[in-house]
Amino acid sequence: MEINKLKEAELQMSDTNVVPGIDRFLADHRGDGKRYGLITNQTGITSKGEPTWKAMQNSGLNLVTIFGPEHGFRGESQDAVEIGDQEFHRMRVYSLYGDRLRPEPHQLEGLDALVFDIQDVGCRYYTYLYTLAYAMQVCAEVGLPFIVLDRPNPLNGVTVEGGPISREHDCFVGGYGLPPRYGMTIGEYARYVAGEYYPKADLTVIELSGFRRSEYGTGLPWVIPSPNLPSLECAVVYPGTCLFEGTNISEGRGTTRPFEIIGAPWIDNEQLRLALGARALPGATFASMFFTPTFSKHRGATCQGVMICVTDREVFKPLLTGITMMQVIRDLSGDSFEWRQDWEREGHYFLDRLAGGPRMREMFDAGADPASIYREMVKGQEDFLAARAKYLIYP
Repeated sequence: MEINKLKEAELQMSDTNVVPGIDRFLADHRGDGKRYGLITNQTGITSKGEPTWKAMQNSGLNLVTIFGPEHGFRGESQDAVEIGDQEFHRMRVYSLYGDRLRPEPHQLEGLDALVFDIQDVGCRYYTYLYTLAYAMQVCAEVGLPFIVLDRPNPLNGVTVEGGPISREHDCFVGGYGLPPRYGMTIGEYARYVAGEYYPKADLTVIELSGFRRSEYGTGLPWVIPSPNLPSLECAVVYPGTCLFEGTNISEGRGTTRPFEIIGAPWIDNEQLRLALGARALPGATFASMFFTPTFSKHRGATCQGVMICVTDREVFKPLLTGITMMQVIRDLSGDSFEWRQDWEREGHYFLDRLAGGPRMREMFDAGADPASIYREMVKGQEDFLAARAKYLIYP
């Protein structure tokens, strides 16, 4: 039986030797006497799996305080759950998701640098991107050096899909002119943010060693970046199927394969599978599914839908796939399909945050076909590619 390219990439991960930024940082700064703050979560680990906070302490670095992003420093909280401050191993852990989205200047007093070490997933909707940018902004304002420990982009550092979000639609799930899939490592993204938005930032990126941006395999362990992205396969489809968060269709939360499984109680799964198969979407096939979410939308109800099976990552287009699935599911759902209200802004829709404005939703409502919507959503992609090119590090 032929193994698809995604599986081949995962099997090859142990055959490459990529050294993450944390390993190189520890080698160069061991016992340097400086006082550090650290923004991290469970994804901040060395190549041997040791947590970054612990590795810093074991290397004689003076780690003073920790900051945690959405889902918490320990990564156990669900999405959109506000998190408070806490104590951990006699250190103060300040939450950057809740009443506060960025470090407060007084929390940075006495530090010599603020370090960022979190694995992103290569997608605009992920809030860790904005935690980094907001922290960089504060550091620039108070004159504190900001150090980013680089990590690979799991979706690869080459492919870009989608147009940049406009400044008027900036929010905590979309901003800084990013397209849905932006094709940079977290360190390259930091260079982009500093160059385009915060030129006064004192930024240092501790680069990866042995990394080529076109590679999928890195030899580094996959650590769940948030509770509903348990696997690399989930991350691959996420830039497209996350759009279902803006609807009453289940995006698979409450199952073991969120964002890969999409459906609702009123859908006929075989009808949906056949309709999607007829679209011949590149690099993907669909399997009909029955599932019962244990939480989130349609909790406890039997749903029907499909599971996306990526057969070729090189040609798979998650944004095009998500838009096409949305149109097909909406057509098959009739009046049962609904846009989800934005719980923070009365009279607005959550899809507009993810899509960077109302245009996508308005085109769906007007009956536009997926190809037309996709063309609209990739406008400006070449402009972003030109801006991005100035900040790339790796071949």
